[in-house]
Amino acid sequence: MRTPGARYDARTIALHWISAALIVLMWCGAHVIDWFPRGPLRVDARSVHIVTGCLLLAIIGYRLIWRITGGVTISTSRGTLDLVAKAGHRLLYAMVMAVLVLGLFNAWVRGDDLFGLGHIPQYGNLDSPSRHLLANRIVGWHRLASNALLIVAGGHALVALYHRLVLRDAVLSRMLP
Repeated sequence: MRTPGARYDARTIALHWISAALIVLMWCGAHVIDWFPRGPLRVDARSVHIVTGCLLLAIIGYRLIWRITGGVTISTSRGTLDLVAKAGHRLLYAMVMAVLVLGLFNAWVRGDDLFGLGHIPQYGNLDSPSRHLLANRIVGWHRLASNALLIVAGGHALVALYHRLVLRDAVLSRMLP
C-alpha cells in the first residue's frame, strides 16, 4: 500500500527496531569475544554471536518477505529523494546480508563449536595453515563489512534526524513505535 504521510505498520516497525538493536548488540559483542579466556566462556560468547547472527538472518529474511508481500510501503512523492531513500535501504539490506553471510561462512570454515554441544562441520578439506589463512581473511572482510554497515546505518539515523529537526516532516515519526 502506498500512502504519502502514512505510518508504517506495527510489524514493519518492530522488525526495523529489532534488526537495528541486534546489529548494534552483535557489533558490540564481537568486540568483547576475545576478552574471554580461551575455553568454554569464549566458546559460549562466540556461540551467542553465531546464533544471534542466524536469528538476525531469519529476521531480515522475514522482513524482506513482509516488505514485499504485506508491509506498508510509503512514498514521499519527492521523486529523486524517493529514489535515494530506496537505494539507501537496499544498500543497508545488502550490507546486512553480506555481513551475515561472511560471518556464517567464517563459522563454517573454522568449524566453530556451539556451546560445547557440537561443531559446525568444517568447510572443505583444507590443511590447518590454509584453513587458518582463509578464516583470517574472512574475519577481515567480516570486520570491514560490519564497520561499513555501522557507518551507513549511522548515516541512515542522521538522515532521519535531519528530517525531524531540519525539514520538520513526519519521516522519523512514521517509524517510531
